[in-house]
Amino acid sequence: MLTVLALLAAITTTPSGEGRQPLREGARVRALIAKGDGGTSPTISLGQGPLVGRVVSVQGESMTVATSQGAVVIPFKGIARLEVNHRSRNLKRGALIGGLVGFAVMTTISIAAFAGDDDYAISTGESLAIGAVLGAPTGGVIGLGVGALLPAWHSVPVPVSQRVAALKFTIRF
Repeated sequence: MLTVLALLAAITTTPSGEGRQPLREGARVRALIAKGDGGTSPTISLGQGPLVGRVVSVQGESMTVATSQGAVVIPFKGIARLEVNHRSRNLKRGALIGGLVGFAVMTTISIAAFAGDDDYAISTGESLAIGAVLGAPTGGVIGLGVGALLPAWHSVPVPVSQRVAALKFTIRF
């Protein structure tokens, strides 16, 4: 039970994102391009899914991303969603999910295995203890390994153009 509580405490404490520059040169990004991106990027289409690559440069109204097919200039006004891959992986999430699944599986197995046998019958509390002592740590380690393999994408706001837009007011009667 202490293992499950430790896993819950680990997952709830997340590092602060303050001070982290979301869009910088060299960052790995995943951008979903909106329809009608202006035609400045030749290889982008919404049907192909998100564009994944590394940021080469960030200009006032666009960014250049190096992809497997070459460098692509993406205007900020054409981006529907922008995500950045930070160095952190899904370690905490993987450990928590794996620990909870391991706890549930081991508890269920011990309840099912020892419920009908009078010689080795154990209580539900003992089955929960077996799940907490054996299942949660084992599942947590497996989940930690799986979480290390999966990248952690974080949604960031799309930068706004540096150009000041003029406002136009029209009154009609």
